[in-house]
Amino acid sequence: MASSFGLGLGLACFVLLAAGAGATQYKVGGDNGWAVPDANGESFNTWAEKTSFQIGDELLFVYPKDKDSVLLVEPSDYNACNTSSYDKKFEDGSTSFTLDRSGAFFFISGVEANCRANEKLIVMVAGSSNGSSGAPPSTPNAPAAKNSTAKGSPPAAGNDKNGASFTVAGFVASIVGSVAYAMLAF
Repeated sequence: MASSFGLGLGLACFVLLAAGAGATQYKVGGDNGWAVPDANGESFNTWAEKTSFQIGDELLFVYPKDKDSVLLVEPSDYNACNTSSYDKKFEDGSTSFTLDRSGAFFFISGVEANCRANEKLIVMVAGSSNGSSGAPPSTPNAPAAKNSTAKGSPPAAGNDKNGASFTVAGFVASIVGSVAYAMLAF
């Protein structure tokens, strides 16, 4: 009886550990969300440069859907704040975007004046975790449809400012479970 319970507990710990090692959701802009950065605040790109993004991570953009949007654009449109040419447009007010490849992703506000006021973001995604280079391609791969509108999914329950709590909670749960398993097995 105790051995089958221990086996079940060990399996549960493994599942929690695997979940803890998974993707992380990052809330772009923290408490302020996707908005024109404060003059004294950190720019989106400064924040992104400090973060190691991996394939599978998610960016959560939170913004007033009646006043702003998020555009996924090409580098030239990013530099020019060109809001009329985009690969994808998100306008639901709570957009979750999965980083599905390595390389660079370019986001701008759908409001040109906001983009010109530095409401824009470049995210560099590292290659796979098997040690391959995280160097971005010279030009990012463009999604198939130009000027398509996509609705993001709602944020997952329990998000904090940057979503890192999901990884920490999974790790802590796996440690607690492993200790409990060791105590029951011996």
